[in-house]
Amino acid sequence: MFTIHNDANATADDQRRYERLMEAAVPLAADLSQLPLPEHITVRIATPEQFVAWQVEHNQLMVDKGIESLGLGGVQRRLLRTAATLAVKTKGKAMYAKFAPTVQGAIIYRAENPALVVMPTAHAESRGSDRFLTSVFAHEITHLAQFELNPTLPYAVVRLGTQDQLARWPHDECRFPSAVLEGHASWVQARASERLCGIATRTRLDDEPEPTELFTRLTAESPRADAYDLGEQFVAAVYTYGGYPAVERLLKDEEWMPTNREIQDPAIWLDRHQEV
Repeated sequence: MFTIHNDANATADDQRRYERLMEAAVPLAADLSQLPLPEHITVRIATPEQFVAWQVEHNQLMVDKGIESLGLGGVQRRLLRTAATLAVKTKGKAMYAKFAPTVQGAIIYRAENPALVVMPTAHAESRGSDRFLTSVFAHEITHLAQFELNPTLPYAVVRLGTQDQLARWPHDECRFPSAVLEGHASWVQARASERLCGIATRTRLDDEPEPTELFTRLTAESPRADAYDLGEQFVAAVYTYGGYPAVERLLKDEEWMPTNREIQDPAIWLDRHQEV
């Protein structure tokens, strides 16, 4: 169900390890998400430099697709695309280069097809155990399942964010799709860990190797931590409310997309949808 491309010229031992971990992660992601997986998954073993270049390419593609999907006039579309492209190629590129040592897995859209990108150098920084990396890969495979279910989700952050910006909605009322996507995948990740060792967590266990100082410092500085933590709690609340059908509808129905305020207080979102 998956093919591994060794773009980084990683060792044979690394490649065999990734094959073994993917074989464990795929069924976990399928069972715990209850979403259809793609028929085939491409895994690319990458260097940090390759990852950064592909991530910039991915972000540009999401900007193009997200803004194009809004059906705006030519001038407005070009202005928005120019501003977003500048951010991708400057701030975005610098940020991905800085935090590459912490990236344990990433889904990258390229011109041909999405790929799960892994970096042996980043795994050396995290000193991730097989349990930890298997759950991480289940997280990333869940993203592929989300996109299989709803092909607009990869660029939902750009599309919905731009809509809310143009509508001049207050911050609390703006939608937070990245928290839904990362929260759902994080919810699956924690439950995958529970299947593997009896403890639902996205972090290392006490008896697992300590990460490097660089990994610890950069992880603490990560600007996206809230999207994972708050999103996981939110998705857990949605699951408690309506099980897998509610989670699936959350991913498919824009009317169910929570706001920044609702992500922080799921009870507000639940009140809004009690009669739906």
